[in-house]
Amino acid sequence: MNPVVESCTEIYLIRHGQSVHNQEQTIAGQLDSELTPLGFEDARSVAAAIGPRDFEVIYSSDLLRARQTAETVINTLQLNCPLYFSPLLRELNYGRFTERSVVETFQFLNYKRVPHERYPEGESFQDLQERVGQFLSQLLEESAGRRILVTAHAGSIRLLAMLLDPAHKQEHLERAYGNRFLGKAVLDENGLVLLEVIQNPERGGF
Repeated sequence: MNPVVESCTEIYLIRHGQSVHNQEQTIAGQLDSELTPLGFEDARSVAAAIGPRDFEVIYSSDLLRARQTAETVINTLQLNCPLYFSPLLRELNYGRFTERSVVETFQFLNYKRVPHERYPEGESFQDLQERVGQFLSQLLEESAGRRILVTAHAGSIRLLAMLLDPAHKQEHLERAYGNRFLGKAVLDENGLVLLEVIQNPERGGF
């Protein structure tokens, strides 16, 4: 994917802070899982890493843990820009493996290795790519030339990175995205991308 935009676009990518399911090392998928106290601390840490910066628009997954992260960043940085929630940014639907352990789930199916295979009654990584790709197309159509903040999940952030920076697709695929992940993608007028990982502690990453 090599989107053409009218002027420089900055996209900051944030994974949500630690959720209750993260703490328990179980799969939340598309369930609402609230942030733990450490999860709110994660969000404030990401805000501190961003620092004083004006954003023109914020997009977030509509799942609770992502919404709470976005709202914590907004409050910490005292941002006044619009905030939009999108189901297209939701985590992968793990189907019958929702609420099972992370270890068991990835032993059954590692979507990094078999992206076309669906979890029973759930999605495949290719399904996730299609809806995240739809979100990114809408974002670049509606918000090109702006400084944008996106709060989502390990799976959807991983795919945004892969779609924005296809030259390093395998690197983004293999990376574990921690609960304090913060990345920045810059698109110039020709659609060229430089994706920089600002911070990514290993804790909570998958």
